[in-house]
Amino acid sequence: MRLRCPVSALGALLILVSGASCGRVQAKQAFKDGNKQYKDEHFKQAIEYYQEAVEKNPNMAEAWFYLGSSHQALIRPGKDTPENKEHLDKAIEDYKKSLELNPSPGSDNLKKVRVNTLGALTSIYSEDPHREFDVAYGYASQLVQDNPNDTKNLYALANLYKKFEKVEQAEETYRKIAESNPNDSKACGALAGFYNEPLWGGRSKFEQAIDVLQRCAALDPSDASGWQKVATFYWDKAYRDPVLSDEQKNQYADKGLEAVDKALALKPDYFEAVIYKNLLFRVKASVSKDPRLKQQYIEQALALQKQGMELKKQQAEAAAAAAAAGASPVATNPPSP
Repeated sequence: MRLRCPVSALGALLILVSGASCGRVQAKQAFKDGNKQYKDEHFKQAIEYYQEAVEKNPNMAEAWFYLGSSHQALIRPGKDTPENKEHLDKAIEDYKKSLELNPSPGSDNLKKVRVNTLGALTSIYSEDPHREFDVAYGYASQLVQDNPNDTKNLYALANLYKKFEKVEQAEETYRKIAESNPNDSKACGALAGFYNEPLWGGRSKFEQAIDVLQRCAALDPSDASGWQKVATFYWDKAYRDPVLSDEQKNQYADKGLEAVDKALALKPDYFEAVIYKNLLFRVKASVSKDPRLKQQYIEQALALQKQGMELKKQQAEAAAAAAAAGASPVATNPPSP
C-alpha cells in the first residue's frame, strides 16, 4: 500500500513545501520496499519500487545505484538479446546518475555506494560489449583516489591492467601493494600468483614467484601454510608444465618435498600437506628411469595418500562432534523429589 500525502490547508506555498516533503517520504518507503525485493532476488519487482523512489526523489544516489544493480542482475550471461542490451544500457545510465549525485560522499553508507558504483562501471567497461580500457581505467583510478590506502582498490587496478595485457603496469601495481604491506601474506601471495601466470610470451616468471612465496612463508615462521603454498607451486609446475625435461620435473619435485616437510614439521597433522607430499612422490615416480626407485616412490605415495585421507576424516569427525556439542543444551541433574 503506497503512502498518500494530505493537502495542506495553509495555502499554496505550504502545499508546495508539504508536497516536496511528502515526496521524500514516499521515496523512502518505495526504496525500502525495493530493498526487500532486491534481497529476495525479485529484481523485476525491485526495479518498479526503485523507479518509483527516484521519480519521487531524483536525488537519491543510493536508489539510482540499486536500480542499476537490479537491471544488471537481470542480464543473462552469454546471451546477445535485445533484453540484455536494454538492461545493460539502463544499468550504465543508472550507475552514472548515482555517481553524478554522489561525487564526494559524506556518510559511510554513501561512501560504500560510491565504491560499489565505481566498481560496477569498471567491471562493465572491462568486458564486451563495452570493453574500453581508458573508460574502465578512469573509474578504477577514481576508486584509488578516493581510498588510496585501501588495497582492495589497488587490486582492482592491478587486475584491470592484467585483463588488458598491460603487464608492466600490473606488475608495478602488485609490487606496490606487496611493498606497502610487507607483513600481509595476502599481498605477498597475490604478487607470487601474478608471477606464476603465463603473461610473458606464454611463460610465467616461476623462479620469481617462488622467491616471493618464500618471503611470504618467512613472514610468520609458525604458520605451516606458507611452506605448503611453496610446495603447491612446485607440484603444479612439475606436473603441468609440458616443456620441462624429466630432470627438471624431478628437481622441482625434490624442492617441493623440501617445502612440504617444513610445513609438516610445524604441523604434523596437516592433511593437505600430506596429500601434496603424495602427489610430489608421484611426479618423481613418473620421471624415474630406475624401476626399483619408481616402485619405491609409488609405495610412498600410496601410504601418504592413505595417511592424508585418514587425517582428513578424523579432523572432519572432530569438527562435527565439536559442532554437535556446541549446539546441544548443557545437561543438568533433575531436582530431587
